[in-house]
Amino acid sequence: MAKTELTIILPGLAVILDQKINSSIIPTYLTKIIAKSQFSEDLNGLSRVLFNHFSASPLIGTDLPIVNLEMGNTNYLRADPCYLHADRDRLLLFSERMGLTSDESAALIAEIQPLFDDFSGVLSQASADSWLLQLQTLPDINFSALPEVSGKGVESYLPNGMQRQDWIRLWNEVQMKLYTSDINQQRIENNQLPINSIWFWGAGEFSFAESLWDQTHGKSTLLKSLADKSATPLQDDSRFNTASLSSGRHLWLAEEIEIDGDWLKQMQTFDDTVLLPLWQYCRKAKIDKLIIQIPNHGRYQLKPLDSWKFWKS
Repeated sequence: MAKTELTIILPGLAVILDQKINSSIIPTYLTKIIAKSQFSEDLNGLSRVLFNHFSASPLIGTDLPIVNLEMGNTNYLRADPCYLHADRDRLLLFSERMGLTSDESAALIAEIQPLFDDFSGVLSQASADSWLLQLQTLPDINFSALPEVSGKGVESYLPNGMQRQDWIRLWNEVQMKLYTSDINQQRIENNQLPINSIWFWGAGEFSFAESLWDQTHGKSTLLKSLADKSATPLQDDSRFNTASLSSGRHLWLAEEIEIDGDWLKQMQTFDDTVLLPLWQYCRKAKIDKLIIQIPNHGRYQLKPLDSWKFWKS
């Protein structure tokens, strides 16, 4: 008989679980699953978690091969626009929801393009908030993936390698050029953050695992790319009907818990509509394995027999 396995990725939950004060208000069935499951720590962020679910081997470097995945080409880097904020003795990087338009993007790229001439590099936009740097050959550099830097101080994530100083110098020159940009002055006047830097990342090659998912679910540009390139069926929806769960291996990227919103209500709804029926399925052996994976925290694996272990509570 074919087995039924479901892996649910729950972004945003790590911050809640890592605060012990919240332990007494975690909803019932999430509490039960956590108590009965086998736990393994995994501090990887969401992007790396998704990559690793499709990868032939775990990605352990500091970068993520997004360019190779999306373009099948290794002579490009991402050079994504971002905002650096000076906070005491560190620089914090922000790259999400910058509200950059295609016209602004084109104008900024035109302003800094001459800085890349000595590197034989050509800058272009894949989209308004995603830029590409085409090179004749990639540098001997270890970059760091933007999703794992965003919101943090950049000091620990700067490039490493033989050409490190050249690329840090280029990075600094780009910042100085952007600082005087008329586009950024207009953005500041419109109460928008300036685009005062770029971030190089996305190098490396990616190989898909041979045994992949029978079905994937979730709304994510990265998940869609991984599913499309691996010919894995994808339901482009963060909702999932547990009643329709069939045999096979299922991966579900659930909607992110909004920490700044009523997260307890969100979790309670998820507990009532999703985890309760899945808990019952486990107890009746209608599902062979349930995995709850929480980025930046770890994974909880529950099998039918585990749910009956009365000494775990």
